[in-house]
Amino acid sequence: MENENKTLPPAEDGSLPPAGENTGEESARDAAGNADAEKSAPAEGAGSAEGAAGGKGETPAQKEYSAEDLKKRKRKNTISLLVLLLIIGCVIYALWTLGNTIQKGDTATFYEVFGNMNWWYILAAFALFAVMFVMEALKFTVLGKCNGCSLGFRKDMKTALVGKYYECITPFSSGGQPMQIYHLYKEGVPSAKSASITMVKYGVHMLGFTVVAAVVMGLGVPRLGTLIDNAATLNTLLICGWIGFGINAFIPVFVTLVVFFPRPVAWVVNLFVKLLYKIKILKNSAKIEARVRRWMDDFAVISQFVYKKPLTFFVLFLLCLGEPIIELIFPYLVLVAMCGGDVMGMQGTELLFAVMVLAMYATYGSTFIPTPGNSGALEVMFMAAFASLTESVVFWFVLMWRFIIYYTWIILGLGMNVTDMAGRIYRRRKEARKNAKTP
Repeated sequence: MENENKTLPPAEDGSLPPAGENTGEESARDAAGNADAEKSAPAEGAGSAEGAAGGKGETPAQKEYSAEDLKKRKRKNTISLLVLLLIIGCVIYALWTLGNTIQKGDTATFYEVFGNMNWWYILAAFALFAVMFVMEALKFTVLGKCNGCSLGFRKDMKTALVGKYYECITPFSSGGQPMQIYHLYKEGVPSAKSASITMVKYGVHMLGFTVVAAVVMGLGVPRLGTLIDNAATLNTLLICGWIGFGINAFIPVFVTLVVFFPRPVAWVVNLFVKLLYKIKILKNSAKIEARVRRWMDDFAVISQFVYKKPLTFFVLFLLCLGEPIIELIFPYLVLVAMCGGDVMGMQGTELLFAVMVLAMYATYGSTFIPTPGNSGALEVMFMAAFASLTESVVFWFVLMWRFIIYYTWIILGLGMNVTDMAGRIYRRRKEARKNAKTP
């Protein structure tokens, strides 16, 4: 592991460095397995190697997401979607049953809820969703321009949608990043840069979520006890919420340490791996060390980005703060739409903060459940957290909130896939007609 403690050199051209040190030809072939990669690779050239993390190991993002791997992943994503639809049906039925149990059969009917709903707040929620979508696309716009491979805002919107859709239909939201890498590569972005853009966006995105969660959950601890009367529910939200926070905070904390203390982090990780090998927990320490080195190489891309482009990093970080804040506003708008602006004696900013605290604890309390989009667990957590505020409309509240924040991404993603498929069929038929006319 001779390269593990090296300080990373910045890219010569100031662009975002690639996520590993391969030659341009190897990177392109690894990312998409396309025969045309050899033509595009020289454009990446030696600059790709110079921006790497100081070793000659392949980048995981480029090695793992080959064409064959992506075909398998697409098949798995299709299966995940079918499983997800089944889960959604079961979840809705379970929520209806649970809502009746919580309210002792006093759940409001569909006509009672939607007939008395203030639809202006629901429209405001969908408007905020559109803002969140635009902000997600702007992250790729910023990174694309920084890296010298801007695709245009329309294609950035599609890149954002690809990530969100596959995050929603895969366990632990694991399908978004590889599909975005593949999509960027198909749009003509060199493979190493595709991996770098996605890696930096993911790291800063996680950092933004962690900062917002730390502030809201920390300030909300004393408030939580006044909002939930049931001791078991309160303890469950507190314990599961902080466990989920710890799991999600690991990546941004680790990235921060790699950025500012790369050598000590490498030394500690290597020592930990060797200790596990000594006590016979690990069988092949060299293989694990190589994998850790490549993983750190990936995250080291962010360190070069921060040092080389601090202003761009700040803009990207502000965009990443927007998504968690907007997601916490959604349940407030749905609550006010269904229950009015005065709930349990709370109004305005007081009610907004109370809803944000409950929503954040419920979200992190279910984040480690390995269902697509945390389906099932997240709805149950929200129902338990908001039962006292929403009373007889708790089922409809959770269903409407979940539709806005989750099912909308799936609907848009399905529409995207259907449109793409129709476009491919049209182009093939057009090409066939053209060939038929050619003598």
